[in-house]
Amino acid sequence: LTFSYTNERDVLKGVSFTIEKGKMTAIVGPTGSGKSTLINLFMRYYDCPENSIFVDGTDVREFALDSYLRHIALVSQDTMLLHDSLRYNIAYGLGDVSDDAVLEAVERARLLELVSKLPDGLDTLIGDRGVKLSGGEKQRVSIARALLKGAEILILDEATSSLDSKTERLIQEAIDEAVKDRTAI
Repeated sequence: LTFSYTNERDVLKGVSFTIEKGKMTAIVGPTGSGKSTLINLFMRYYDCPENSIFVDGTDVREFALDSYLRHIALVSQDTMLLHDSLRYNIAYGLGDVSDDAVLEAVERARLLELVSKLPDGLDTLIGDRGVKLSGGEKQRVSIARALLKGAEILILDEATSSLDSKTERLIQEAIDEAVKDRTAI
């Protein structure tokens, strides 16, 4: 894979690796080495060059975008949250989801203690961009969303950055739960 945002400079040049299905693969490197660019390409936020990224031997460009994205969940340090209930933010984009499924995702994402303290539980409004939640709580909402989605591929983009040790431990437990039986990057 060779990729550039403009024709001026390649951000990625000659990158080649295989990610085994059902395993965790870490992509590491210094700031500016292209880790986020790889994630953006995996998520198809940018169009990658033909015959450069494959899933199960098929060029990702051959998949319809909505079909492809049904199989991928992203947990990033910048969780997109709406001014709505915690329940809505966890189930966002997933259609009709049962209360039991949401509660199971909440428990697996280590959010049950938070929910029990909220005035309206899962129906508590969390504010624009989740301002009523801490950084760790926002990330666990993102993990709960990924768990609820049940995607086969889980992409974690600095999901434990800038956290205190107790919150990082809770998030790591939630991530360990989320990556079971999934391909994780």
